[in-house]
Amino acid sequence: MSFKSVAAKSAVLRIVGVITVAAAVLVSVNASSEAGIRAQSAQRAAPPKVRLPDEAAGIDGVVGALISVYDQFDVVALGEMHDRRQDSNLRIALVRHPDFAKKVRTIVVEWGSTSQQATLDRYIRGENVSKAQFEQVWKTLPPGNIGDLVSENSIYTDFFAAVREVNSRLPAAARIRVFGGEDNRNRDIAAVSIIKDQALQKRGKVLVIYGAVHFWRAGPNRPEGFVDDSKDIGIVRMLDISYPGRTFAVIPVGGQRQETTSPIPDYQKFDRALKTQVRPVLVPLQRLPFRDFTAGDFLSGEVLTMSRGRWVDIFEGSTLTLGPMADACVYFGRP
Repeated sequence: MSFKSVAAKSAVLRIVGVITVAAAVLVSVNASSEAGIRAQSAQRAAPPKVRLPDEAAGIDGVVGALISVYDQFDVVALGEMHDRRQDSNLRIALVRHPDFAKKVRTIVVEWGSTSQQATLDRYIRGENVSKAQFEQVWKTLPPGNIGDLVSENSIYTDFFAAVREVNSRLPAAARIRVFGGEDNRNRDIAAVSIIKDQALQKRGKVLVIYGAVHFWRAGPNRPEGFVDDSKDIGIVRMLDISYPGRTFAVIPVGGQRQETTSPIPDYQKFDRALKTQVRPVLVPLQRLPFRDFTAGDFLSGEVLTMSRGRWVDIFEGSTLTLGPMADACVYFGRP
């Protein structure tokens, strides 16, 4: 599969490069596990039922609703649009909530290398770590990956700093541990392994933060490669197979958009269906009419893939609706 590098200064190229690399990684599931996963993924479980308000508005409302999700689920998969401050503000507010550390002790992020876990542990515990050493947490990620964005935008290190600050007020036994989920081979398999070993098998709770594509339960099925349902699995679908009903997937919709040649979606339809005017707002995607909204109407232009020698929107020609993709979305409003 061809993709554009995130190192390019054009913001649209950066987003395309990062997310398309994610898709390429999904296709690289090793042969020993792929056959079994494919067979089981064909029998995809129905989205789990969740008790949430129809609309949880404002950052405080969204955070409160996500905290309450842990009363029903063990994993909250919080998808992000890469390189965006709005997503950063939300996840930092979440970990700073006084009830978060009471429920969650494990976080897995896309922008850290498994090979540098000892360094990340030391930093998150509050120990002195040199700048050069700390930078290895993301600089050892594969070239053309999210590590390039970490070096250029402080939103990712801001998150590490926020967890470190939260831990500074907690006794050692109650502190949060952050894991880098990239092993330079297959980040989805690596993330699932960490989630199982560090949380689920210990009856713990976990927050997982990756680009939203890793959390799609369904995607626009493109045999050219971007989301080929016969190949691409993703973190949430893997967890659903091994631990059905324990993962709550959240994807972003709307909000700030990087420079792009694609038309900006018309969010009026989404706005009209909401009662609140406050943004962001968390909306369960099994709620009508959002469940039946065509995904491409609101997600188009965010991810491109190479098809027959040209860059195309992955939702081009797709009738996929939002309901099958995730359990809820955070709607950030119009750009």
